Amino acid sequence: MRGVLGLARSLEGRTVVVLLLAVLLVHGGALAIYRLSAAAAADEAFATEVARQLVIAREAVSRRPPEERADEAEALSSNHFEIGWDAPAPARPPDATDPALRDLRDRLLALEPVLGAGLVLNLEAPDEPLHRQDLRGIIPLPDGSALTFRSAHAPSLVPVAPWASLATAMAILVGVAAVVLVHRIAGPLRELTRATGRIGHGAPVRVPEVGPDETRGIGRALNAMQERIHRLVGERTQALAAVSHDLRTPIARLRLRLDHVEDPAGRRAMASDLDDMQAMVDATLAYLGGDADPEPRQVTNVASILMGVADASADAGRAVAYGGPGRALATVRPVAFRRALENLVDNGVRYGARVRIALAAEETALVMRIDDDGPGIPACDVARAFEPFTRLEGSRNRNTGGTGLGLTIARRAVEAEGGTLILTTRPEGGLRAEIRVPRAGRGG
Repeated sequence: MRGVLGLARSLEGRTVVVLLLAVLLVHGGALAIYRLSAAAAADEAFATEVARQLVIAREAVSRRPPEERADEAEALSSNHFEIGWDAPAPARPPDATDPALRDLRDRLLALEPVLGAGLVLNLEAPDEPLHRQDLRGIIPLPDGSALTFRSAHAPSLVPVAPWASLATAMAILVGVAAVVLVHRIAGPLRELTRATGRIGHGAPVRVPEVGPDETRGIGRALNAMQERIHRLVGERTQALAAVSHDLRTPIARLRLRLDHVEDPAGRRAMASDLDDMQAMVDATLAYLGGDADPEPRQVTNVASILMGVADASADAGRAVAYGGPGRALATVRPVAFRRALENLVDNGVRYGARVRIALAAEETALVMRIDDDGPGIPACDVARAFEPFTRLEGSRNRNTGGTGLGLTIARRAVEAEGGTLILTTRPEGGLRAEIRVPRAGRGG
């Protein structure tokens, strides 16, 4: 069902629907026009022929004496047009003509007025199943007798000609050809969509330059864009390596010089400042270098990572506890994923005294919840909390404000594993960070 809905929303599906509707409308209109024109032509030809034969039969029978009229009528008959004579004429009301045949009757009288206003037409033949659609009629003669006739196949009631079946088959073939053609045209677009979906997740993806000129041009433009971006990323990576060396080296030298500071309070303050600088450098480098992380993905026991984060925090004197199974597998980058969890736990500890980590395994995903008892985040500020270098708490103090990159790095790491990170404020108070990642072997 989901695939059908997806096809209906796609360019290919909508184009196919439009083409098929157009083919059906044109085919239906052509059949209707043919039906009308063919029926009109057949009615005209039929009326002309019947009128001619009836006039001939009326004149021929009227010239014969009564005892010879039946034989004359039989002699004028054929396999498809039977003539008869009755004396006296069968009793028929003036309006006995079948309503469906009144137009034909009017046409016969217009062609040959000599047939008389008493002409009656009908299709009634309940005792003859094979001839129920044959045209029957009575023409009163001046002497009180009547000429009867039966003509096979009243034209207006004949089914559509056999060529209509051929036309229908041709319409089906045209529809199938249109579907195949649209599918082939949409093929390069599908390849383009799949290729662009892989862009930005590691090494450059070669977009196939196939199909019409438009899709080939898009493919060339995307490949050129990737080359430029890859070159810029490479240059940025080299710059990051230089920045890392240039910033960390003086920080290390300053730490060594702290030993020569005699004032204990001043030494502690300087050490705290160096810690802040080191944390900001590490966080910034982790954020800027995230796209170039070479760590491979592998099946990992996420429960073990969560327990390790909780134990390390507890050893550091923090109130962090884990609750959940001892084994839950997902395909992730272990180091990057652990860093994301540590950032979330650090965020919870910073704003709340206690943090609780929970893990649950659903059918297709692992669900991790990191709850704290802090003030939470207003719903209107959740999106802003993920923006780089954004601190909802205005303090520049590392113990309260942080660097403004922890949540950004955490979400990037989770989304790189095909997961999601959502922040909500719990009804009982405190912030909840909920992570969902695909289970190993189930889309992960």
